[in-house]
Amino acid sequence: MRSATARKFGFSTVDLGLLVTILIWGVNYAAIKAALRELNPSVFNAIRFVLATATLAALARSRGGMPRIPRRDIAMLAMLGILGNTLYQMIFIQGIARTTAANASLIMSSCPMLVALLGAALGWDRLPRVAWAGVALAVGGLALLLLSGSRHNLVTGNLTGDLLILASAATWAAYTVLASGVMARTPPIAATLVTFIAGTPPLVLLALPSLARQDWGAVGVRGWFGVAFSGIFAIGLAYMLWNAGIAALGGARTAVYQNFTPVVAAAFAWLTLGERWTAGQFVGAAAVLSGIALTRRRARTPADAVEPAA
Repeated sequence: MRSATARKFGFSTVDLGLLVTILIWGVNYAAIKAALRELNPSVFNAIRFVLATATLAALARSRGGMPRIPRRDIAMLAMLGILGNTLYQMIFIQGIARTTAANASLIMSSCPMLVALLGAALGWDRLPRVAWAGVALAVGGLALLLLSGSRHNLVTGNLTGDLLILASAATWAAYTVLASGVMARTPPIAATLVTFIAGTPPLVLLALPSLARQDWGAVGVRGWFGVAFSGIFAIGLAYMLWNAGIAALGGARTAVYQNFTPVVAAAFAWLTLGERWTAGQFVGAAAVLSGIALTRRRARTPADAVEPAA
């Protein structure tokens, strides 16, 4: 039986899966930056998505193969694959190659707000006031967390990269909102695999010129580890867990978990690189966690609940 706290805040195995996803994505920023020192961004994307597709195909096969999916849902999932895999990943990888990991994390934190605004505009998501306060608190805490460090600010990054990351955040927000309905009807592994089958070939085709020019002799352990970790875990497994969150919780409440990614990234840098947090960063981390808890709080009436699109 779940505890009173779990019932109050609606914590479940879906939430646990989202926390694992955020842990992976937090580490992934460092893995990507390291790998891009040796691999062209387009080459990196192509290889990791081939690995991700193979990972999910193996998982689907181990669970008895693909279930039967209605034709209209396959078409929708294919469109989402182009949006959330091809387009988003092309913009994101070029952006992070041109700016810092801290800047990318900070700008991507706008995603929950973009999801909430887009979902509300379409009439698909509706949050109670306490949840809106949670989103605001989490985003504000994240800004404090990153801006409290002397080097963690938008000024230090490349403007082109920052703008590309902002465009990728808007693209991911659109994917999260549009995916709510079909993800609620389709098993997560199957849904994610269809999006990968649709989105990976364009990434590979667009990377062909870069694949031909890539200096493969310059790729070492760091590059191969980065692309393997990012493809198998950050893309293959994490996307499946993310889509399960969208199906169970709706777009806005799932997206708010992304606020925690920079917290994980900062903690990982602390443990592995010896970086230390300021008092302001600790306060920011606490605000992020509090905001996530508020945003996940269950509405008291059905009218306040976030419902996925039919």
